[in-house]
Amino acid sequence: MKFVRIHIVIFASCCMGAFAQDKAHTKHGLRFYEQLAQRDADYEKSLQLLTHQDESDYWIDQGNFERQLGKSDFASYLAYMKGKKDAYNGHLKTCDHKVPHSELYLQKAKEYLSLTDLEFTMMKDSQKVVRSSIKKKRQ
Repeated sequence: MKFVRIHIVIFASCCMGAFAQDKAHTKHGLRFYEQLAQRDADYEKSLQLLTHQDESDYWIDQGNFERQLGKSDFASYLAYMKGKKDAYNGHLKTCDHKVPHSELYLQKAKEYLSLTDLEFTMMKDSQKVVRSSIKKKRQ
């Protein structure tokens, strides 16, 4: 009987250690997905240099990645999508529209930012007006 108790105590203590490591791993893993989202968003800004077919293939692969991540680890998916939203929001605020974005990029930006067509159009147009009026004042 004493032998069984020792095994139970050892087993329970091992499980608690594994649980603590899992929480630390999850926190580190979520940060990884936020950074990955930022890196992906930075890459996506440069997609206008690709052909339409290459860009289309990229977005298909990206959609598959996001779908699989959502199925396998929903918390990581949420962290990734939050990172994407933050990155796209930051780019929208600083974009000077000197480098044009493709229609596919704008469509995805709208999805990541969770905007309607009207909101996105108004946001883009207001950014252009503000930017152009600032340029006129400096000259």
